[in-house]
Amino acid sequence: MKNFQRSLVAAALSALLLASPAFAQDKAKAPEKAAPAKSADQRDRKVFVDNNRVLASEVRYKPGASSGMVERKDRVVYALSDGTLEKTFPDGKKETITWKKGEVKFNPKETYSQKNVGKTELVLFTVSLK
Repeated sequence: MKNFQRSLVAAALSALLLASPAFAQDKAKAPEKAAPAKSADQRDRKVFVDNNRVLASEVRYKPGASSGMVERKDRVVYALSDGTLEKTFPDGKKETITWKKGEVKFNPKETYSQKNVGKTELVLFTVSLK
């Protein structure tokens, strides 16, 4: 399993490196928070790279915080802390996801909202392909 996780991290880093020429053409700017979120979106997000190939960001969910119902693209997610999220899909189906610090997951394109149902802040690093 550790080899699989290393492969996913390597793939995410490769995506970032491949995107760096396009990023170099973008205006230089410091990491910033995403545009003001809808009222249903209570997470904090810092965007590190946003170009025509990838979106790399850090997302923080405080206990009880949630995101709105959003279509998410294929992405690699690295947990920077332990935590528990509850996904709710458009049909009302729910799924609980437990994260362990250092864990890496590939998530396919899907639409859902999320809520931190744990007692601690959850921090995730996400690289989404465009």
